[in-house]
Amino acid sequence: MALLQRDLFNSPYAGVFGTTNDVLTLIPPGIPKDDMEAISGALGTTVEPVTIGGSRVVGTLVAMNNQGLLVSNIVTSREIEKLEKLASDFNLRLGVISDRSNAIGNNFLVNDKGGFCNERLGPQTRELAQEILGVEITPKSLNQMDTLGMIGCVTNKGGLCHPDIAAQDREMMERILAVPIMEGTVNFGMPLVGAGIVASSKGAVCGRQSTGIELGRVEEALSLF
Repeated sequence: MALLQRDLFNSPYAGVFGTTNDVLTLIPPGIPKDDMEAISGALGTTVEPVTIGGSRVVGTLVAMNNQGLLVSNIVTSREIEKLEKLASDFNLRLGVISDRSNAIGNNFLVNDKGGFCNERLGPQTRELAQEILGVEITPKSLNQMDTLGMIGCVTNKGGLCHPDIAAQDREMMERILAVPIMEGTVNFGMPLVGAGIVASSKGAVCGRQSTGIELGRVEEALSLF
């Protein structure tokens, strides 16, 4: 298990650019080969370069767990072809969300035990997400924010969330996601930890600006021991 510090495209916001489950990590093309190898080693996954709608902010436009992956409807036909092959290779279901709120990575916070979605998403979108991800999805704002994928970072072993989250919201997260949740920050005090971390059950990647205290908190919250 490893906690790796890397800036992607000179940015400390790893969770904006990348997303992962326990076997597959999606990141944009253009990242140096040695960084891709380091990310693969830290997360214990296969790293694949992809774009969504030609965009590099893959973490904002994709949500995934070990059962499936959801992508924004801005995805192109060529990108879908690659994602379909990856889904087949890694035994994942693939779904395209057609909702107007198409920042899919921001609108979902999930692991293999449960999840949350932006409560503005329509019922058909939530039903598709439940089918693809294989878990019950609860529509809910957390900390009065709809961008749930930025509020927290969760795996099947633990989770880190916004430091100012209400106690009842944190307790709900623990109940729905069935893992312990801790509050914390990354990147020298940045509270939107989902934008700053990419994490599997085996490891995590966060920005170089994160302090030693923050790194220790990430390790403890995600059980990276």
